Amino acid sequence: MRIGFFGCGNMGAALAEGFKKNHPGVEMYFFTPSKTKAQQLAEKTGGHFVSFLVDMPKDLDWYVLGFKPQSLSEFTFQFNENAKILSVLAGTGIDTLEKKFQVKNIARLMPNTPSSLGMGANLFYAGFETGEFKDYLRALGKLFTMKSEAELDAITAFSGSGPALIFEYARLFEKHLTAIAGSNPEGREIITQTFLGSAKLMESAIAQGVSFETLREQVTSKKGVTFEALQILEKNNLENIMGGAFTAAYKRTLEIKKGI
Repeated sequence: MRIGFFGCGNMGAALAEGFKKNHPGVEMYFFTPSKTKAQQLAEKTGGHFVSFLVDMPKDLDWYVLGFKPQSLSEFTFQFNENAKILSVLAGTGIDTLEKKFQVKNIARLMPNTPSSLGMGANLFYAGFETGEFKDYLRALGKLFTMKSEAELDAITAFSGSGPALIFEYARLFEKHLTAIAGSNPEGREIITQTFLGSAKLMESAIAQGVSFETLREQVTSKKGVTFEALQILEKNNLENIMGGAFTAAYKRTLEIKKGI
């Protein structure tokens, strides 16, 4: 398969490196306006560095749009009408891309930051048959195929923003661990292992058909230590706070799509 990359940021690099690792025979072409990242990624993956936009081959199997969304208006490549495009542009709908490029075969991928480690929760939507290309995308982690672009936009508030919220919880764990127990050189590692272990239990629960609520109850005994902590969260309306946060994230996703 032959794939062209426009933009070689973190996600573009993660895709390219994953493609090469899992599909050694892939042939890749890289372009960035500054040239530097494209050169570096081409060297790292054994791909082709494209010096000028007009030199990008027009007969490739797929093209990846991996630049920042605000650069879209300045991007002027002329695709063939039967080209297949994968957009990783946040908040940019397929209809917008169709109008700009006059191409119908456009798919969207919304990865999240763990994708850089091959552990991402990656949302994918395409209104056409993508064949073996979906196997290439699994290089970033788990691939979840959405029924519609609207579903992708809605779930992005959870998968895309989710890591930042989890990191914020981890920050608060560390802050209050230090406040209560004093400075501990292993405090951050203890918290990290707690999150990792809990995530593995959640993964196991899915396989067994066990709810996250049940997992919580298994840790909680009436009038015990965990019970007291959860009571504070309930009294301070954590559920409503989280609902407000996710709603705000989803609302902003729709605003960005509308150019607000």
